[in-house]
Amino acid sequence: MKAALVGLLALTAVLATVLWPQPADAHALLARADPPINASLRESPTRITLFMTEQLQRSHSSVEVLDSAGQRRDIGETEFSDEVPTQMGVRVLKLDPGVYTVVWETLSEVDGHTWSGSYVFSVLNPDGSAPAGGGVEIDLSRPGPPVAADAIVKAVGLGSLALFVGAVFISVLLRPSPIPTLLPLMAATVVIGIAATGYEAIAGALRLGDIGFLGDVLFDTRNGLWLQQRWYALIVAAAAISVRLLRPTWIPERHLLTALGVLGIAWLASASAISHGAAIGSGWIWGTLFDALHLTAAALWIGGLISLLIALRSRPNDRIESVRRFSVVAALSVPVLIAAGLLSALIQIPNVGGIVETDWGIAFLIKIVILAGVFAAAGANAFFLRPRDAATEGKDETLTRRFKHMMRVEAALGLAVIAASAALTQLPSPASAQPEVEQKDNTVVETVTRGPIVASLEITPNLVGFNTWTATIDGVQGNPVEALLLRFRYADRSVGPVTVPTTAISENQFQLEGAYFGLPGLWTVELELRRAAGDDLLVAVQTDVESGFQASPFAADRGGALALPLTQMDWNGVGALWAFVLGGLAWINRPRIRRTWGPRGGDAAFVTGLLGLIVAIVLLTGLHVEPGRTLANPVQRTAESIDRGAVLFAANCASCHGETGAGDGPLADSLPAPPANFTVHVPFHPDGVLFAWITDGIRGTGMPAWSPQLSDQERWDLVNFLRANFDIAAVQ
Repeated sequence: MKAALVGLLALTAVLATVLWPQPADAHALLARADPPINASLRESPTRITLFMTEQLQRSHSSVEVLDSAGQRRDIGETEFSDEVPTQMGVRVLKLDPGVYTVVWETLSEVDGHTWSGSYVFSVLNPDGSAPAGGGVEIDLSRPGPPVAADAIVKAVGLGSLALFVGAVFISVLLRPSPIPTLLPLMAATVVIGIAATGYEAIAGALRLGDIGFLGDVLFDTRNGLWLQQRWYALIVAAAAISVRLLRPTWIPERHLLTALGVLGIAWLASASAISHGAAIGSGWIWGTLFDALHLTAAALWIGGLISLLIALRSRPNDRIESVRRFSVVAALSVPVLIAAGLLSALIQIPNVGGIVETDWGIAFLIKIVILAGVFAAAGANAFFLRPRDAATEGKDETLTRRFKHMMRVEAALGLAVIAASAALTQLPSPASAQPEVEQKDNTVVETVTRGPIVASLEITPNLVGFNTWTATIDGVQGNPVEALLLRFRYADRSVGPVTVPTTAISENQFQLEGAYFGLPGLWTVELELRRAAGDDLLVAVQTDVESGFQASPFAADRGGALALPLTQMDWNGVGALWAFVLGGLAWINRPRIRRTWGPRGGDAAFVTGLLGLIVAIVLLTGLHVEPGRTLANPVQRTAESIDRGAVLFAANCASCHGETGAGDGPLADSLPAPPANFTVHVPFHPDGVLFAWITDGIRGTGMPAWSPQLSDQERWDLVNFLRANFDIAAVQ
């Protein structure tokens, strides 16, 4: 009970720190948009296309376009792409000059979460000046239970899963089996699991509007199908346990444990299939597998430990042998838990900033801190207390009490780790919360002095599109400023000026929001101060405005279900990690294997450990094959092919790589990594490698996969253009 209380308190602390209160609009899962966020367009678009971070459930995902008056300007229904499951869009009427708001709502096909968001773009006046008006204020609050309530139920559900799997595992591991003692625990966890699953389904329906959407959640979404599968497995488990409790002779112990083991695997599968790893799109099979291995190892370790403590209450004389047996499996599960957890974390954390800049990252750090405490307690048990307790054959009561106490501490901290994991499942990970191409921030503060008056103007983010201008006026000396107007003048005088009144936010501070920087270049902002007495005063500041959020309108997916889902390592690194883990396990357990299987078993463990180390070293240092290296160019490098490639390069590549291919295009600074300099890279890579990069993109950079947009012929034409223009030796 003390261990359970400590775990519950830690669980509450984690959830309270991370999730409560949770802003209603904190989950912006828009990866890219066309037109981009805050874009200023010379002409009306014909279609709005959004690329989200998770696969969409079409029945409850939509896009709307509103003008400044809140009137819809989209036509037809929201459209989706069969090739790109994260894409949705809508056609629009011809848009007059003005500011428009794109409003989107999504239902994740994988985890059943509903989110909403909005962004603005503007259509400029014919002379290139910014239009009057602003975006529509959108209520982004979502119906349904609060996020913290969802996380608490998720924590209870994951805890029940870990205890169920651990109880089945301990019942199989120990002899004689403690199943009579652990059956009540299994029954309780199954009942809790059924209730938690029901809550998830009902909460999903409430997020869509009301309980009437329950059928849509259960039968029209991938998340609902997995909830059904879990429900069926738990109902069968409840029936089997009930029969065993009421009529023990009807189901033999061996058959019961086999059935419960299979049902536990089904429960684990349903939890992993709606995890963050399953929602990543490209490489989701590996993401799901890593999450499943991580969850299984945690269930065997933490759930098994708690079940062991319960079982030992009815069989204290078997404590030393039972703990020894459990310690073997726990020691094997820890490296698997660490390796799978590391890979899962790398999938969700594409960069270091994602750890400290998101709620998910904070919850992850809390989990790591608690997990370090679990490892410390487990280490104390494994290397100090358990060997001494076994050496005294349990006769040192003080040592025995310390050992039992430390086991309870380990179990309690393990429950807290499960709570932190539950919090992570309810928060958008850095991979989904942060767009792949982020908006720059060129905020400036300009100050102008006119006699005793000091006017300061802050412009945020000082980019093309939507900005905030905050003016502070000091030194008015009893002659307050009654109104402040801002006049925007572009360096090109063919673009007409725009004068807009500001809003007073304090006695000497005024603010304006809007999309009045319509073009990149030099802008003059005039501040017209209208005072209570005396003449009006006009001061001016200049600022160099750059293009802001310019995300490429391409799919978030960069490959199929079996593609590598990591950006920080390649397949060689993944293989080396698992080779090292498996080889290390065999090496460390050589003495135990030798005692159990004899000298041949010990020799096999030695060879396996050595082979794992060799494979890891070879994978890290000796094997690297660039994709496409053996792929031959089927398109002859003719003048016609090169000309077609030149047109494609100008339309799709020059904005990032630059017209000369030097990696200095106008969008280069907005990308997470500098674009490639073709004069450096093209001469050293064969045509097949260039084709593979264009086709699949390059993970961890701003280079997208062009296969959805360009045909094979067009991509080979681009390769021929690159070879003809940036590989002088090949041309000669």
